[in-house]
Amino acid sequence: MKFPSEFSWRHMSAYAHTDIQWWLSYTQAWNGVHILDQQKPTLHIYTDTSSMKGLGGMLGDEWFSSQCPHQFRSRDIQFKEIYAVLQAILHWGLAWDIHHVVFHVDNTVIVTSIGSGTSHNPQVANVLRSIVMLAVQLGFSYSCSWVSSSNNQLADAASQFEYSRLFIITPSMQKKPCEMHPQLCGIKHMLIYHPGSPFSYGMALIP
Repeated sequence: MKFPSEFSWRHMSAYAHTDIQWWLSYTQAWNGVHILDQQKPTLHIYTDTSSMKGLGGMLGDEWFSSQCPHQFRSRDIQFKEIYAVLQAILHWGLAWDIHHVVFHVDNTVIVTSIGSGTSHNPQVANVLRSIVMLAVQLGFSYSCSWVSSSNNQLADAASQFEYSRLFIITPSMQKKPCEMHPQLCGIKHMLIYHPGSPFSYGMALIP
């Protein structure tokens, strides 16, 4: 609709190129067939971000706690909140085959973005591509639900490295945080976007 005529040219941004490349990879990962099956077992994941300090997530009595990577610390809270969701997938996603995962997040913008699969924030959209592709490759479906900060204290304690508070709230939590699964670590490089390049794209494949 923005082309003045059928012979006109318009510049395509790097993010537009990335979207096209993402769809090319997606069509290779999915054969176009979806079989209606029985209701999947549901898992509940709670994540939180503590400004520039850290990221945290909870799955039952398992948890992770990590510092926000240096190259992402200047990004806005929306990016960091969805990055924490991606971190949860990188920690536990290989065990989610044939499951439905509910991500509980205390940021309404991110809840809407994950639910719709779109975002006006290009950096958030970049992480969304990773989440959708990983869901296809690892065989799980997902949805997102808003949770109040008062009901997200465990993930909040993990994101602020307040481990004593974590164990006071729930003494049955595992004593050590979970490590990121080594087979999924390769996804990280695709989150670094370089505006000067024609497009920035990458995807980790399961070995």
